[in-house]
Amino acid sequence: MKVSSLVYVSTAISLIFFLVSPYKLLQFICLGILFVFLISFFYALILKNSIKVERNTQKLKLACKEHSEISFTIKNFSPLTAHVCYFFDEVPYFQIFNDGNRGITRLRPHEIKKITYEVTSRDRGLFHAGPVRFRTSDPLGLFLIDMEVPAPLEITVRPARIKLITEAVPGFPQGNIKINNPCYEDITMRRSIREYMNGDEQKRINWRASAKFDALFTNQYEASFDAPFFVFLNLALEDYDLHTRTFHMEKAIEIAANIVEKSRFLRQRCGFAAYAEGFPYLPPHQNQADSILDILSVIKSAQGKINYNPRTRFKNQLPHGTLFFEIGPEEVDKYFAKVEANKQDINTQNVGIMKNYAGKL
Repeated sequence: MKVSSLVYVSTAISLIFFLVSPYKLLQFICLGILFVFLISFFYALILKNSIKVERNTQKLKLACKEHSEISFTIKNFSPLTAHVCYFFDEVPYFQIFNDGNRGITRLRPHEIKKITYEVTSRDRGLFHAGPVRFRTSDPLGLFLIDMEVPAPLEITVRPARIKLITEAVPGFPQGNIKINNPCYEDITMRRSIREYMNGDEQKRINWRASAKFDALFTNQYEASFDAPFFVFLNLALEDYDLHTRTFHMEKAIEIAANIVEKSRFLRQRCGFAAYAEGFPYLPPHQNQADSILDILSVIKSAQGKINYNPRTRFKNQLPHGTLFFEIGPEEVDKYFAKVEANKQDINTQNVGIMKNYAGKL
């Protein structure tokens, strides 16, 4: 709490006049000034101990160049009013719209006010927001409350979303991807029954329904398949042209993130490996896409040049039928060529990213 210099000067003068002045009226005025200062001090002290700042969430994840909302709550637990309250939320390395992270508000007794504003980032990575600062005072502005609350917020900025169609070629029957192909029928998931047609197999006949309605009925089943994903990302510095290295590497990371997002959308197992700092490797597992996207948010290139065939290296470590996606300088160049030609059907096959099944390498 900061005390105005006016308080010190006025207190000193009031005490002097109270002690040396023979006039009762002047002494009464001096006591009144001291009483006002005392009331203002307690007013500010109560506000200082009663105003709290809280985050509505501890972690935030967003894609690069996309808008997202950050919010925090200011709570006044006291029966007093904070007539002027200035707030400021520290969010480095982000573009903030309309300076929404700072402003002036008024807090009535026991009022809870939610502050929300929009941000965006041009760079992927792991960032931290906070602390939140707020300033207020007593109604006379004699005692300034300047507080800083940590209120940490972890912001993960993932690679930007791009225009790329990820082809999922049929793999194992009885999976999560729906398809109109009887080869992938799941006999444990009956969809419906229909009237018997010539040529229907006898094992498909629903004998219970047929007996009930005195006519033959045939079972129909759901057709679906599973296609595990495995993404290999080449971030070897010497494999990329020096003049476009940074830009092309970032595009390779964005392509990898796009494929991983597709695996999550299709509810497929996804694995990941990279020639990068730390050389991360994750075999295909269910519900792993978020972890891979977090890795892609902070992954960095590595010195050297890749000297092995990724498909051959990981062939025996992946389940048969895994879709192998390899992303490196050649694939990025093909992607840019498609974009410059204004191609509408840019997919992992015509760009050369999806190489083949792991079991057929």
